Amino acid sequence: MKRGLENALDEYLVLLAQAGQIEAFGRLAARWTPKLLTFAARSTGTTEAAKDAVQEAWTAALRGIARLDDPARFPAWIYAITARKCADTLRTKYRGQALANELERIAAPEATVAPDFDARLDLAAALKRLPPEQRIAVALLYGEDMSVAEISAITGVPIGTVKSRLSAARQALRTFMEGDDNE
Repeated sequence: MKRGLENALDEYLVLLAQAGQIEAFGRLAARWTPKLLTFAARSTGTTEAAKDAVQEAWTAALRGIARLDDPARFPAWIYAITARKCADTLRTKYRGQALANELERIAAPEATVAPDFDARLDLAAALKRLPPEQRIAVALLYGEDMSVAEISAITGVPIGTVKSRLSAARQALRTFMEGDDNE
C-alpha cells in the first residue's frame, strides 16, 4: 500500500510541476535524487561523475517535464534521462582515457605491467571495464532491481537487446574475474 501512495504522490508532484510550480519539482528532485545517485554511481563508477550526471539529468528533466504525457511514467522517464547522462559521461571519460593510454603507450612502449591479482577480485574495477550500455543495464538490473522490460523502457532498446547486453556483461565480468582477459 505504501508504494501506491508513493506513486500517487509522485504523480501529483509531476502534475504540479507541469503546471509551473517549481516547489513541486524541487520535492520530486529531493525524493528521487538519492535513488538516482545510487544508480548513477553504479553506472559511472565514481560519485563525482554520478553527481554530475544526476545534476544534468535534473536540468534536462526541468526543461522537459511539460512533455511528459503520463505522470505515472515519471520513474522510467527520470531513470532514462539519468541513464543517458551516465552514458554521455562514460563516453567522454573513455575518449579521454583512450587518448591518454595511446600517448602513454607511444611514450613508453616497453612499460607493460601485468595487472595485480587483487585488482582482478575487485568487482567495481570489473564493472568499470564494461561498455557504458552494458554497465547501465547491469546497474539497473542488479542495483535498482528492475526487470528486463523496465530496463528496455528506460534505455529505449528492445528486450532482446537488453538481454544480450546483460549476457555480454556477465561474460565479460566472468572473464575478468577469472583472469582470462588478455591485457
